[in-house]
Amino acid sequence: MKALYRYSLLILLYIAFLTGCVEPYAPPVIESDTNYLVVDGFVNSTDGTATVKLSRAIPLSSTDSPPAETNATIFVEDDKGNRTALLGDQAGNYTGSGIPIDMGSKYRLRVRTFDTKEYLSDYIELKESPPIDDLKFIPGDNSISIVVSTHDDTGDSRYYQWSYDETWEYTAVYVSGLIWVDGEIIDRPYSEYVHRCWRTTSSKHIIINSSEKLQQDMISEFPVVNISKGSQKLFIKYSMLLKQRVLTREAYDYWEELQKTTESLGGLFDPQPGKVTGNIHNVSDTGEPVLGYFSGGSVQEKRFFIGLLDLPDHLKAFQTVGNCTLDTLLLADVPNYYPDFNELIGTANNGPILIGYTYSSKSCADCRTQGGTTTKPAFWQ
Repeated sequence: MKALYRYSLLILLYIAFLTGCVEPYAPPVIESDTNYLVVDGFVNSTDGTATVKLSRAIPLSSTDSPPAETNATIFVEDDKGNRTALLGDQAGNYTGSGIPIDMGSKYRLRVRTFDTKEYLSDYIELKESPPIDDLKFIPGDNSISIVVSTHDDTGDSRYYQWSYDETWEYTAVYVSGLIWVDGEIIDRPYSEYVHRCWRTTSSKHIIINSSEKLQQDMISEFPVVNISKGSQKLFIKYSMLLKQRVLTREAYDYWEELQKTTESLGGLFDPQPGKVTGNIHNVSDTGEPVLGYFSGGSVQEKRFFIGLLDLPDHLKAFQTVGNCTLDTLLLADVPNYYPDFNELIGTANNGPILIGYTYSSKSCADCRTQGGTTTKPAFWQ
C-alpha cells in the first residue's frame, strides 16, 4: 500500500503542477520507461474457464496501442496442486477450459514470458455473484441510461463489477441491388446484400460499485452506460449482454484506484498515467512493477433489447442521407467503371430506355464499412 500511495501522490502532484504552470511539462513518471507487463486475468467458476490478457504498458504521450505480449506460458494453479495450461494467440489473449473448480480452494496465476521471466499472482478466493435482478433503460431529455439492479440477502457480495457486450442492428443509406462481376453488371443475389448489418463491441471502461456503506447488500438502478439520442445504436434495435462479477475487497480497491487514475484520461486499455500495481509479482525481482490483477468467481449474465418503438417519442431518431449522394454511370462509361470504392445501386432510365446505372460510395451502400457484419446473431430477436 505504501508503493501505491507514492504512485497516487505523484499523480496528484502532477495534476497540481499542471494547474499552476503556464508552460507544459512532461514529468518523468510519464516519459520514463514504461515497458511493464500488464496482466488482466479471470477464472470463471461458472464454466471452469480462464481468460488472461497480456500486454505491455506504454507512455501516456504515446498514440500507439499497447503491444500484445505473445508466446508466454501461462498456468492456472490451485492450492491442491492442480494445474491447467492456457493457450495464447497473437493478440495476447490466453484461454483455458476444464479447470477443476472448488469454491473452497484458492487459485493463482503463473506466467512465464518469452524472455523467461516468471511471474506469480497472489492466491485468490473465488467469489459467488448473486443474480442480476433487473436490467433496463431510463429515458432522459437527450439520452437513455441503462441501469442494473442486484442484491445479496446473505450480505457476502458488497463489491460488484460489470462488463458488457453490446450489439445493434443498422443499415446503410442505400440498398445496393446490383453487383459488378468480371466486367458485367448483374442483379445482386439476395444472400450477398450488404445493406443490413449487426455490430458488436465490448465495454472498455471500469464499471464498479459497492454497497459497503449501505445496511443492505443492494445495488439499485446503477447506471452502466448512456446512449445519446441520434446514436446509430438506437435507429432500429439494440441489445446488451451484461456480465456481473463480485470482487474481493482487495480487488475492488485495485479497480477503484485504477478507475481514479485512468477514467479521466480515456478507457481501461488506454495508456496509464502512473503505476497502479495489483496482485502479480516478478518471482526473482520483487522490485519490478507489474500492472493488472488476477481474480475469479462466478459470472451472472442478463440480456435485454431496446427497439425503436420502445423509446419515448422525444428520443426517437432516424437515419438521414447525410453526405451520401447518388451518381450516374452512363452505359458508355461502364467499361471504365472502378468498383473498389463504389457500390452499384440500381438502373438509370430515360423513360423506358436504360441509359446507365446509379451508384454511391461504399460507405453509403455497404454497411460493413461501419464495422458490422451481415450475419445475423443467433440470439437476435
